[in-house]
Amino acid sequence: ERRPRRRTMAGAGAPPMEFCVDLGPVAVDPCHGNVLPGLQALFMRSELCDVRLAAGGETFHAHGAVLAAASEAFREALLQMSRETAPPYVFELDGVSHPESVRAMLTCIYGPQDGSDAGYRPSSEGVNRDVLQLARRFRIPQLEAEASQWLANGLNTSNVLGRLLVCEEFALSAVREKIIEQLTANPSALFVLATDPEIRKVPVVLQDLLVRILQLLGCGVEGQGPLGKDLGGAREPHGKRAKRAGA
Repeated sequence: ERRPRRRTMAGAGAPPMEFCVDLGPVAVDPCHGNVLPGLQALFMRSELCDVRLAAGGETFHAHGAVLAAASEAFREALLQMSRETAPPYVFELDGVSHPESVRAMLTCIYGPQDGSDAGYRPSSEGVNRDVLQLARRFRIPQLEAEASQWLANGLNTSNVLGRLLVCEEFALSAVREKIIEQLTANPSALFVLATDPEIRKVPVVLQDLLVRILQLLGCGVEGQGPLGKDLGGAREPHGKRAKRAGA
């Protein structure tokens, strides 16, 4: 006796049926995808910090993992410290006298606090110089770019020489070039700078300014004056010089 074959939906060639199950909205985890704000909050509360940064009589707390992720120099130093001692790891920032500069570095690493975007605004030339020193020491390009950009803003005849000195100290050739371009285009400011006795502290800058001024006057040929004459003066024939000497 033959039994009837069961017919399935697939066997019948019917298309699959779709089902929709509503489980309601997905629960939101406040910590999910919230690493950066969470680290900022920990930093502001000085929680779970294993690094101390000391400068200018103040101490700042930070997270070694965050510093190492932002700076290869911090990473190398922290790895070495971890082999030799237990946390907290202390960095004595010798030569940095302005605590504000350390705050600026940490803001660059952690991001602005409280969601503010005040930008980079050091309170003094000294703070900016310390920031450049920290940027170089710990190899933080973004921090150096911010401090370098600040040097080219708000220039006047009172601060331009000091900023040129900083450019020479940290080899900021691009910034130095832009500042000198502005000076050579402003004769009044150039005169004030040229008569400042402090200009002797940057002989390279003085020489560069002199060359550019001579070029503006048309003295573009090295070793010659505006009319192409040799700076040593006109030469006399050898016989005439000998005759004069014997006269």
